[in-house]
This record gives sequence, structure tokens and C-alpha cells, in this order.
Amino acid sequence: MNAAWPSDATTPSPAWIARYLRLLGVPQEPPSLPALRRLTRAHLLAVPFANTTALRRRRAHLGRPAPPPDPEALLTTWEQEQLGGVCFDVSLMVNRLLGGLGYRARQVMGKISFAGSHQCVQVALDGERFLVDVGNGAPFFEPIPAHEETEVRVGGLAYRFRPGDEPETCWQDRGIDGAWQPFCCYDLGPPDLAVRESAYQRHHTPGLSWVVDSLTLVRCAPDQVLSLRDDELTRYTPAGKQRVPVTDYTRVVREDFGLPRFPVAEGVQSWRELRAVRGG
Repeated sequence: MNAAWPSDATTPSPAWIARYLRLLGVPQEPPSLPALRRLTRAHLLAVPFANTTALRRRRAHLGRPAPPPDPEALLTTWEQEQLGGVCFDVSLMVNRLLGGLGYRARQVMGKISFAGSHQCVQVALDGERFLVDVGNGAPFFEPIPAHEETEVRVGGLAYRFRPGDEPETCWQDRGIDGAWQPFCCYDLGPPDLAVRESAYQRHHTPGLSWVVDSLTLVRCAPDQVLSLRDDELTRYTPAGKQRVPVTDYTRVVREDFGLPRFPVAEGVQSWRELRAVRGG
């Protein structure tokens, strides 16, 4: 494992916590399910799901292992309404914040395409366990009970969470063509740090993961989900799905996503340069 990876046991400074909560627009409260709900919702609304941080990281360290996420640098870019993050960025930050607020939280891993390909945060609260999965590019505005079946429906999209058949597992299914299709299996046990590091490096390897093979930006609202993937913009609403091609990235990100300071030109350039590296 990369020794520089931030320790899960590290307690953030009060100043870092205060900055983070100010970004989310929520007060500091004692741990409770209502407070966790407010944090989860605020985070999904404030921090876009975006791979621009990973593209920048990979581009700056070609031919070398990708350095681990930097909680201070990530918070600064989020405060500036730049970059966003994907699962390994967001889960590290949320876990650090919740731990600093006194929650019993830890990162857990999930398998989508390969072992450790997804990460989120598990919170033990009031004798139950919840998943806070705000780095999934999906409208999970509420903490998700890990012990019972739960459905989430937003913008015409449908998701189901259910306990797995194997101990310490939870499944996320997605509604596709009117049927539930398994999407991600969460391992609720302590994460294998070697698997986490291997998955992290794979996500930063051109040709092995969408994380550095695409340009991805997602913003979730209570009534719709807006998704930019490469050169196509998709809007999911209760009325249906609308797809349009994208040529003016700056206009789309500023006007449709409401992110005037987002470094979209740098993201597009990094994506295209890394695509050339893998021969795409």
C-alpha cells in the first residue's frame, strides 16, 4: 500500500471541519440520523461527481503511481467550485468529516467491474448501519440502510438496495428496461488496504478504467440528474431521458451545470491527451 495514503484514523483539525461544513451550508451538530441526512443531502448538492481531479492527477504523474488524494487540496478546490471528485476522492473526504464530527464511520469497498472498484462510507448509528454513497454519480440524497431493502427513484431513474446473500454484503441494483439489474456489491467489512491501493492505481491507468478514459461530470438535483459523458449531455427527468451532443463544453458546464468556475477546458484537454496515450 502507498504509505502516503491518508490514515483513516486521522482526526481532521477543527478549522478543516468548519471549512467543510461552511461549504455544505450546514451547522455542526452531534451525531444523529437527522443530522446525517442533512449532511448527505447537502454534500450531493454541493460537490459534483467529476473525474477532472483524477484526470489532472494522472496527467501530472504519467509513468508513475498516482499519488493518493490530498484532503486539504480537495477541500480547497471544492471551495472554489472546481474539479469535484469520484468515489475514492469523495469517500475519503466524507469519512474524514464524519469521523471528525464523532460518527462511527469507515470507508468500505464495492465491486462494480473489479474488486475495490467502488468506495463509499458506512456509518454505524443507533444500532444500525447506513451507507453514505455520495460519490456514485447517482441521486442518493439519503443515508441508505444496509440491513433492509430500500428503493430510490429520482428523475426517472430507479435504484434498489438490498442485503446480500453473503454475510456483510449489500447490493445496489439499477432499474433497466423495467427490471432490476445487479450493479454493485458492497463489502461491509473492513477494507483490504492492498485491494484499495490496487484498485486506485487501476482507476488511474489509461485503458483499464473509465476514470481516466472519459470526461465525466454529474450533478444531481431532487427532480433531475444531469450527466456529461465525453461528447454527450444526458438529462434524466420524470418525463424521460433527453440526450444532446456537446461541442461547446464551456457553455454546457457554465449554463446547464451552473459551474462558472469549473476548469472544463483543462478537463477536456487532459481527457484528450490521456486518450492519445492509450491510442484511442
